[in-house]
Amino acid sequence: MGRPLTERERDVLAFMIDTALPSGGDRPVPAAARARWRQSIPTTTAGRRCECGACPSIDLVDERARTSKGGRSVVLRADHPKASLLLFIDDDRLSYLELAPHGDEAIDHFPPVVELSI
Repeated sequence: MGRPLTERERDVLAFMIDTALPSGGDRPVPAAARARWRQSIPTTTAGRRCECGACPSIDLVDERARTSKGGRSVVLRADHPKASLLLFIDDDRLSYLELAPHGDEAIDHFPPVVELSI
């Protein structure tokens, strides 16, 4: 079982679900899918953190303590001046929130939503 999401993680997750765009020219995400994913935020917890030591990326764990990898995947993308932000949704379940720094500088927490753009 994971730990509760921090307020910042929850805010970033909501921003990504509500406004981030599919990566790589994928089809637009239907509003019904975004609404379904949004409803799962209160029961989503943070699982294992990325081991790279340069980012705050986390597995997302559902209410049944499951992570989801594989299956049909949607990847939503947003940008920060120093990093790319990705939300992976596998088999219609939130699975991974990734912050990928653009340079060698480590970033140990997710940025405030006001610093994100799509």
